[in-house]
Amino acid sequence: MRDLPDPTRLRLLVDVAHHGSIAGAARANAITPSAVSQQLTTLERECGVPLLERLPRGVALTAAGEVLAERGRALVRLLEATRGDIDGFDDALVGRIRIGSISSAAQSLVLPALARLADEHPGVDATVTVAEPQTSLRGLHEGRLDLALVDVYEHAPMAMPSRVTATTVHREPLVLIGRERFRPSVTLADLAEERWVMPPAEAACGQAVRYACRQAGFEPQVRWETDDLQLLSTAVAAGQGVTLLPRLAIDVDRPGLHTAVPDGATLNREIRAVVRAGERDRPLLRAVTAALQTAPTD
Repeated sequence: MRDLPDPTRLRLLVDVAHHGSIAGAARANAITPSAVSQQLTTLERECGVPLLERLPRGVALTAAGEVLAERGRALVRLLEATRGDIDGFDDALVGRIRIGSISSAAQSLVLPALARLADEHPGVDATVTVAEPQTSLRGLHEGRLDLALVDVYEHAPMAMPSRVTATTVHREPLVLIGRERFRPSVTLADLAEERWVMPPAEAACGQAVRYACRQAGFEPQVRWETDDLQLLSTAVAAGQGVTLLPRLAIDVDRPGLHTAVPDGATLNREIRAVVRAGERDRPLLRAVTAALQTAPTD
């Protein structure tokens, strides 16, 4: 009878599957590639079948390796849920939490929330990775993250993975941004002849803004497209056009920028904290979510 696979080695296999290389898994775990290779060789011996195919550049999982990696992801999630259950018996809030966050929430919500937690609960060890929503959600599914901060725009639905739960921690309007002051009660229709700068159509924000413009009766004349929202506000300040962006995503104090909420067509986005459903009652995750909900944004 063969021994059961070692959970630590299973986690390494999961990381190799995600990064596509032994070197990537080594960086993720702060160990050497040779150490990862040795552990996986031992795992193959424990399982009695090849798990990796060595390629000229990187590695690929065999069919057995793919099956074991998927089992490994499930085991990692189970172990982390068990860790959460144990944490619930400890009055002191301690432990590690790995957060994936969109850029604007990282600056405006995560930084103040973690600063508060550090004062009140110095035993909390947080790491933050700034990433797009789908990347963070994938990291949550694969067990590499404990909490994903994502944004959801009106008229731009987002598919959520199964077995997760989401809590809204912030809601805000999208604001018009221009180099000149907007007249009182400005509407989107008033800006039909303006040049626009905005995120690409495949981005959630770009999709939502284009929808709002079309509902106002016009197709925006887009001159700049980029996912870099700060660059868009810089382009506005340089006279390249107007835009409609979330308030937290811009520096409203930047010289040369004026903002207004469009009259009659308010467009909103929500920032949501997403965790695995089996861990939603974990004290550390509840505390971080509460801190995000009460983080000052002004």
